[in-house]
Amino acid sequence: MTPADAPTGPRSLRLGEWPIVDDHAIAQEQRTVFQQRKLAVEAYARGESLKQIAQDCGVHRSTVLRLARQGQQAHADGRLWGYRALVPHVRVQAYERSKAPRVLVHKTAGNAGAFAQLLRRHPSLASQLRRELEVSNVVLQAGEPGRLKGVKGAAARFHQACRNLGLGAGDYPLNQTDKAVRSLGRTLRAWMQDDFDLAARAAGTRIKPASALRQLPERGASDAFDTVEFDAHKMDVRLKVIDRDPLGGEQSYETDRVWLLAIIDVATRCILGYTLSTKRECSRFEAIATFRRAVTPASVPELTLPGLRLLPSGGFVSQAVEQTRFACWRQIRLDNARAHLAVTSLDVVCEALGCTADFGPAYQPDDRPFIERFFGTVTATLSRRLPGALPGRAGAQTALKRLRDPQDTMRLIVTTQELEELLDLTVWNYHGTPHSGLGGLTPLEMMQRHVLGIGREPVRLRLIPQPLREHPELLHDPVLCRVHGNLGRGERPYISFFHVRYTSEWLARRSGLIGQRLRIHYDERDLRRLRASTEDGQVLDDLLASGAWRYEPHSLMVRQEVFKAKRRRQLEFGAGDNPIEAFLALRRKDAGKRRRSASDIAQVQRERRTASTKAKARVNATSPPPEAPPMPASSQPSTGPVKGKRLRIERGFAR
Repeated sequence: MTPADAPTGPRSLRLGEWPIVDDHAIAQEQRTVFQQRKLAVEAYARGESLKQIAQDCGVHRSTVLRLARQGQQAHADGRLWGYRALVPHVRVQAYERSKAPRVLVHKTAGNAGAFAQLLRRHPSLASQLRRELEVSNVVLQAGEPGRLKGVKGAAARFHQACRNLGLGAGDYPLNQTDKAVRSLGRTLRAWMQDDFDLAARAAGTRIKPASALRQLPERGASDAFDTVEFDAHKMDVRLKVIDRDPLGGEQSYETDRVWLLAIIDVATRCILGYTLSTKRECSRFEAIATFRRAVTPASVPELTLPGLRLLPSGGFVSQAVEQTRFACWRQIRLDNARAHLAVTSLDVVCEALGCTADFGPAYQPDDRPFIERFFGTVTATLSRRLPGALPGRAGAQTALKRLRDPQDTMRLIVTTQELEELLDLTVWNYHGTPHSGLGGLTPLEMMQRHVLGIGREPVRLRLIPQPLREHPELLHDPVLCRVHGNLGRGERPYISFFHVRYTSEWLARRSGLIGQRLRIHYDERDLRRLRASTEDGQVLDDLLASGAWRYEPHSLMVRQEVFKAKRRRQLEFGAGDNPIEAFLALRRKDAGKRRRSASDIAQVQRERRTASTKAKARVNATSPPPEAPPMPASSQPSTGPVKGKRLRIERGFAR
């Protein structure tokens, strides 16, 4: 006995969850039968006997059990069949053919359900047929109900797939007069009628984020820092890097693509954190860097470009509302990118930050409408207004033609540093601009209302732990490294991390740690210093890199590229040489031909610029305020009565 045929007891019936039916819309004859069935099922749910129900309602006992069982089955819309299963002549279960299809050479009838039977026997055929709609091989033209275009090509590929499965001329559908082309078209149309997103993709359109919000109100949030959305966006803009060689000359190279990663708060539309990446593809390190920037305080950006102005009403969230410093969200929505599904990214999101991850369907940007709408704002207000904008596919082809033109100049194209300043200005002013989705309020004003409790109850913010505030590198999962050393050779203890030795004064004196493993936390943006602890939790002094790696700021990506070039025998450097300078010299050779090499140069410049900014901020924070220089006696203000002095004129001057 299958679960569908199993008897349904009165206690398992929850008629309050059954979808109701407007019986006035049913014909008079069928309405009488429906009302009798409804009374019978309700009496059965109350615990009355089937014999008494048959006498009072005139419904056979087997019919009552069948109706109760059918009402508990799942409908295609996600709910139960409920009272809809009680309507006469309603088919609860779709027709499934059991007999083999007939050979129809001169007729076109008699094979009802044969095509569905074929798809059930061969699921690969159903997958291929559905893929025809997903990749837009079959297009739905405008009109109601619409006309399918490309069915003949899909049918030809479908028939070839049937032959590949071993179906011959005597098997269905190849033994039919029309080769089941009409059944194939009806199946495609039925799938589109049941799935609006599939039909929209076949029609060549997509739901706009605003429309998605109206149809899916549950995607919103009522409190700040409750739900956030995270995604990456490839900016359609040409960038350049200005490199200064050791001789003092300047060279301009065009870089590869640039990615924008951002986190937006759903309730207030505030951008909590964002990151620019010049890599060819985003990795988990960029995602974690965005998470870290979203939970750490931000500072006022320093603008060097002339003509840029920060709005007084704008600002960053943690800078404008101090209560949100180190605040974290409850739920984050991501897509199914590999960088988001990485174990390290999930550990940061779910364990270190203590929030839940909601992974939406792949290739469905409307499932995260708020962050997609922000990317659209950045594209309209920033990317397409730059001289090197690439508006759409036609613009990309035009840019490729310009790249092949030897007379093309990059004088007007912005650099990566200029793009960072423009992006800081855009986010700052975005927070101070009235938002139509917030009733005319700015995102910062809405955030202040939620946090400070203006006109509503204040939200309870959840702050990250104190160790994460002081050491954001703890967001990463620790890496276990074994301590090396040899007492017989006089080799002090050290660890090897990504081809570079690390040690400290404390570790160099602890010979008992040789052979043990240390838990290493690192900042992928700067590998000059590592944070280490023993396996039992004892925190050690920071480990410093050896050689030139200790003084040259560099990221994990740069180090990996350096040693990759060394393994390929493209780069050679000695113990006293600067590996970063050698790497830059290697990339300068082909930066004019390969945009990826120019992106590596831009990455090194960004890391040096960031390290210099942090060093200045550290010095300003630790150094005492400068003392005022002593004022000369003549300029000091006099106190008390002033006595006149006798003027003495030297000889040689006339009176």
